Amino acid sequence: MARVAYWLFIVCIPLLLLTSTIALAVNSMRIYELGFEKYQISRVTGIDEVQLNEIAERLIDYFNSRVETPQVQVVKEGREFQLYHDYELIHLQDVKGLFRIDYIVLAASLAYIIVYILLFLLWRKGHWQDITKGITRGCIITLGLLAIGGIASIFSFEQLFIQFHLISFNNPYWMLDPNRDYLIMLFPGGFWQDVVLISGGAIAVEALLLGGIAWAVPRIHQKHRR
Repeated sequence: MARVAYWLFIVCIPLLLLTSTIALAVNSMRIYELGFEKYQISRVTGIDEVQLNEIAERLIDYFNSRVETPQVQVVKEGREFQLYHDYELIHLQDVKGLFRIDYIVLAASLAYIIVYILLFLLWRKGHWQDITKGITRGCIITLGLLAIGGIASIFSFEQLFIQFHLISFNNPYWMLDPNRDYLIMLFPGGFWQDVVLISGGAIAVEALLLGGIAWAVPRIHQKHRR
């Protein structure tokens, strides 16, 4: 049981890094703004930048359950209309469900890590180096998974993106038309590829920093004891 608990602690490290990075990305207005600017979404949709920012803020509020619907009224060429079709709202509801799972896994992995460290230090005083080894191993696993995922994304991102949707959603409402559906106009495939690359880079930096600290601390401690 102790061994299982220890390896679950290790597994929670990549889970925490992944879910926390996803949560930060979902709530980062800067990521939305960069995507709108890079892919010239204002020109593609005919919606001005002020309204685009309001749309992004509405989505963030919706994903965090601060509003009941992501639907917004927009003005384009003097005409006011609702931005999303019914099936786009269903898809956004499904997406919100995925983010809820992300938040749950984030909270659970963080709670387990904290409780495990506290109980471990209480039961095995003087063996704190085992904690740092576990953190280092978790970070190495994270970097290994990132390397595999990064290589796969470089050569077949579109196929992986489609497979993700087929696995994650049990309806066809994610298959949108870029000529009439604003949701996909706002967030084209390139936007999601950029988000994956940014998130992957952030996770890699986090794993390197955390793993590096966990690797260095016991060695510095040992050096000072000599």
